[in-house]
Order: sequence, then C-alpha cells, then structure tokens
Amino acid sequence: MIIGPRRLVLIGAIAAVALTIIFYPLLVRTPFDPQKVSFELTKVELISGSEGEQQLVVQPSLRITNTNDFTLTTSKIDYELFADGVLVGSDTISYEDVPINGRPALFPNQPVTLRDTDGLTLRYSDANADLFNRILGNSTEIGWSIQGSANIESGTTLETTQFSTEL
Repeated sequence: MIIGPRRLVLIGAIAAVALTIIFYPLLVRTPFDPQKVSFELTKVELISGSEGEQQLVVQPSLRITNTNDFTLTTSKIDYELFADGVLVGSDTISYEDVPINGRPALFPNQPVTLRDTDGLTLRYSDANADLFNRILGNSTEIGWSIQGSANIESGTTLETTQFSTEL
C-alpha cells in the first residue's frame, strides 16, 4: 500500500498539530514576577468551638493583590498561623483539584480575599490554655501573624512565592 501525497500532507498536518499541543506549554512562558503578588492578613475569625469541646476552629483571611500586568491564579497556599508569636498551627488552602478556570482569579491591581474554608483547629492543652481562653473570649489584643508559601500560576507558568504578614 502506497501513501499518496494527499494522505502524506494530512498525516503531516495532524502530527504538527499534535506536537504543537504537546510542546506549547514548554515553549511559551508568561513572564511574571511572583514578588509582585502581596499577601495581607485581614482578620482571624473564630468560627466554632467552646471550652467544653476542648478545641477551637479559627479562619484566617488573606487579601492577595497582584501588581503584575497579567491575570494570575493560585493553586495552593501553605501557611503557619501565629498568635502573639506562638504557633497556633499550620494548614493548606488548596485549589489543586479545581481546573485553572475555576480557581480564584488574581486580576491586576484588584485585591481578592481568600479564606481557609475548613479553618484551622487549635486543641486545648495546659501549655496553650491562656491563648485558648483569649481566643475563645474574642480578645482583640491578640497579635496575629501568618507566614507561608503560595503557588502562583499563569496559564503556562507556575512560581512559588514566600510571604509573611501581621494583623
């Protein structure tokens, strides 16, 4: 069986399209600066818990501002939350199982607030009894801070940036 010139052109065109689809993300890179994405801890809210339950669930809120010229998104934010310098715990805000078009959009120069929807659980112990009771009493005198890393993405590029901020 001999391949005619028309079939050869068709096979070549299909191969070119397939190679373009496969290699496009490797060839095209969106140049953005991950340091131009800023994080600000806006509030830490007690969402559930009581003295009887021996645990509290707090929900930190982060305001993210993208000062790049491109719309970006985030797939994962790992963080550690501190109250008066004492580690409350660490958690992850993850959108890794969400397609890119469903993740939070970080438009240029438009802040967006993300919350840890599950919250961070603080279990009661003798070592953290004072902090536990102050959080339970909704004390405004707690010095909250957060530090961590975030995966920032464009359509074709993923960069990790570190952040640290106080309330």
